[in-house]
Formats: sequence, structure tokens, C-alpha cells
Amino acid sequence: MNEGWGGAGTAAPAAPGWYPDPWGQAPQRYWEGSSWTPQTVPVGGKAQRPRLPEGTPVQGIGIWLLAVLPILGAFTPWLYRVDTSSIADYLRAVGHASESGSSAYVPPPDVSGFLGAGYGIVSLVGLVLTVGLVVLAYQDSKYLARVGVVRPFHWAWSILSPIIYVIGRSVVVRKVGGAGAFAPMWTAIVVMAIAQVSAVIWAAMLVGSILDQVATALG
Repeated sequence: MNEGWGGAGTAAPAAPGWYPDPWGQAPQRYWEGSSWTPQTVPVGGKAQRPRLPEGTPVQGIGIWLLAVLPILGAFTPWLYRVDTSSIADYLRAVGHASESGSSAYVPPPDVSGFLGAGYGIVSLVGLVLTVGLVVLAYQDSKYLARVGVVRPFHWAWSILSPIIYVIGRSVVVRKVGGAGAFAPMWTAIVVMAIAQVSAVIWAAMLVGSILDQVATALG
């Protein structure tokens, strides 16, 4: 069946993809760019994913950026300049109100004031990073389609989490024989682990600072 275009009386399609089967044996047959393959679409079925030709470049720049850019989110909390004195002041005011028998409401410290100027910067970086990663997933999905991957993993999964898209994409690429299919996935997992460690260290240092300053203020 791996013969060139023949018997159809029309010019061969230029790009790899699914086209009407020239022999009429199925609704569609996959054209790999130079010959027909045995892969067909059964009636009412989904298009199979034919294996890619050896050496097909499946790892574009987009997937690598998608795997490593989340590292930015791991370090953005360090931009915060936390003012723990506001918490001590709040607890002191609550204590005084309780001792005096006052029922007046004591407002808690404002989040933006507590976290300092970095609060707005971190929020903006997070928004830009989230949108950018979704755009990268969309472009990567289109890239895979251009190099011949049938039904690439849908980019919309990146809205839930970039790691979900990277893992799903890697599984699909592995099925069609893409070289180094899991390399971006392992890179993304390492980045995610670094982000988790960074977040734990930052949170531990923050809690320690708050407890020390509150104990000093109330002691």
C-alpha cells in the first residue's frame, strides 16, 4: 500500500495528512508526504496516529520554554517585602480591646500593605506568566500538527496547569515515535520540584519571622 499517488487522476497532496482514500477502502487514508500509509479512518471512527518519519523534529522551542519558564513563578514570592510588624500591631490592638472589654471591630492588616510593593509586581508577573504559558502551549500544539502529529494533545489543558499539557503532549509524541519524547516532561518535573522547595523555604522563613516579631512585640 506504500505506493505513490495513483489511480486517483489528481495531483498528490503537498502536505502530510488525512485525505479521502483514493482506493475507496476507507473514508480517509493517511498521506505521509510521499506515499500512502496503511493507516485509515474507519467509518465513524477517529483518525489513527501514524508514526512519524525518522528524524522528525518534535521538540520545538515552544515546548522547552513551556517546561522551564514556570521556574519564574518559583522565585517571585522572594520579591515580597513582608512587614510583619503590622501583624504584631493587630494582635496588640485585639489584646487591648479584649482587656478593656471593648466590642469595637479591629480591622486586620491589609494584604497589600503586609506584603509590600512586591505584591503588585508578583501579581502582574503571575498573570503574564499564566497567559504566556497558555500561548506557548497553543503554538506548540500547532507546531506538532505541522510536523505531522495527528490529534496532538490539546493546548487547553495548559489552562489547568502547564505540567498537565507537557505530560499529555509527551505521551502523544511517544506514541508516534518522536525522538526524546519525554525530555521536556522530565525537565518540567525538575522545575516543578525546584518551585516546591523554594516555596517551602520561603514560607518557613516567613512564619519564623512573623513568630519572632510577634513574640517580641507582645512579650
